[in-house]
Amino acid sequence: MKLLDTLELDSIELSLRSRTKDELFEEMARLLKLNSSLSSIEESTVLKALVEREKTATTGVGKEVAIPHGKIMGISRVCSAVGVSKRGIEYGSVDGLPVRYVVAMVAPPEQSQDYLRILAKVARLLSDPSFIETLVTAASAQEVRDHVARLESVGQVTATEDRVLLLFELKDPDYFDQVVEYFTEIGEISATVLDARNVRAFLTKVPLFADFARVFTEGQEFGHLFMVVMDKGAVEQFVSGLEDIVGELDEEGRGLVLTIDVAWTRGLAARAKL
Repeated sequence: MKLLDTLELDSIELSLRSRTKDELFEEMARLLKLNSSLSSIEESTVLKALVEREKTATTGVGKEVAIPHGKIMGISRVCSAVGVSKRGIEYGSVDGLPVRYVVAMVAPPEQSQDYLRILAKVARLLSDPSFIETLVTAASAQEVRDHVARLESVGQVTATEDRVLLLFELKDPDYFDQVVEYFTEIGEISATVLDARNVRAFLTKVPLFADFARVFTEGQEFGHLFMVVMDKGAVEQFVSGLEDIVGELDEEGRGLVLTIDVAWTRGLAARAKL
């Protein structure tokens, strides 16, 4: 599912009137209610879903972005709304900055996997400078929707009979959240993530080298290793998406991707249940 599938023109507002967080939630609930899939749902029900989720933890994810969301019984699909505040709204975000760019979302509880993937996609879109620029400069809701369509358009993946084990080593922790969001967005939430440290980090556990603790911990490298089995035909596009996040992998320190042909397997990997 794409964000575009959840977003109708009437649910895009480029000049929010709200001045407080409470007012913002009310305004975003009204925008969500304009979605045709929510026509039979009371606006108060939509608002309650957003407010109840917000009690768990702030949805102000930083960099002037908020993604309020919640679940509603009895709706048929994920619905979203987009809003832009010219002045900024105090929100209690993780970085303390006022919020200017808002994507609100509600979903049926039974569609948790689609819901999670759309949330991850929204988080990545809102980290794209071109999308933020469009929200700032767009003269109409149609411009925003058209830009979402362009960002979500991808080449067709040719499925094959071949499976590969893809390993991605990430060295820069600054990209960890975005990479996890990317795996979630493409539906690979069953991927394995390992904390990876070089051998030097463990030398101090060997009694012979105990007195070299300071030497071995200075400049110590940390990393994460992502592992997932995927169709061989999807690898090139998948790696292209990774490079959109971390930069060209051919540059030193960006990360490393390798694939291993899967010649034989037995059993089925457990799939994450949401």
